[in-house]
Amino acid sequence: MARTPDSFSTVYADESDDQQLFVIACVAIPTMGLSIAKTEWDAHHITDTWSDYFKAAKAWRSDLKDRFNIPVSKELKGAKLATGHNSYDGGKGALYGTKAHEAYAHALRNLSFLPPRSIFSVCAARNYNMYGHRKLEASLYAVFQRLEKQMNAANSLCTIFFDEGHGEYRTLFRKACKHLPTGSSQGHWASGARSKNMPLQATIEDANFKDSKTSHFIQIADLVAYATLSKIKAERGTISAKQTRLGTALLHDQIPREVLNQKVYTRNPDGIVRLM
Repeated sequence: MARTPDSFSTVYADESDDQQLFVIACVAIPTMGLSIAKTEWDAHHITDTWSDYFKAAKAWRSDLKDRFNIPVSKELKGAKLATGHNSYDGGKGALYGTKAHEAYAHALRNLSFLPPRSIFSVCAARNYNMYGHRKLEASLYAVFQRLEKQMNAANSLCTIFFDEGHGEYRTLFRKACKHLPTGSSQGHWASGARSKNMPLQATIEDANFKDSKTSHFIQIADLVAYATLSKIKAERGTISAKQTRLGTALLHDQIPREVLNQKVYTRNPDGIVRLM
């Protein structure tokens, strides 16, 4: 059923995996507020909210340059920052070890400029089956389910941008707009079925792709995705001794609690959906 939204958001998503765990992280940025005319005498009113968050994101990147000498022009990638396989030290040398983790933790800790409940992640184990989908596709299906619920609760609509390189996401997105099997928190629906079709209707347009080099918000999603992957690896006992010593597993805990959507997974309110 068509509805009149109060707002519109842009969702930015990126992924991280180690071939055993597959993570997609999302960052939802309010883009505009809508005041719809109730009568022919009222005026429609649109409020630009995205620009303020973009300005804050630019200040966030400038702070990383000032404190850790990471050029604003360099694309931030969580895996590269955590492992030291980068040229983030002034654009020439590698930022690695304790200093790199300090920069990573600082970057996540200072995401408080993002709106409340704007970040969540989904992590799927390799063998987890999400209605016939596995690995990153399983994670993506769960992302669509949560986005539908999150946008409906806020009476909002959204469009979604993925990092380039995953054309299959558009195919799955289009399928989800027609058929998105969704389970019940009670284990089954009133009909007795374990799932029912709840198509993705909270999005407009098609799935979009954006070069992450030009998007602060996709880079934030990447940082969150790798931090999520490291946290789950630690929970499963598969993280390396070096990463444990450096504190890689604790990076996700640096994200301000208020910007995490802690309702996406009731068993553990850290904004991570675990499909294991």
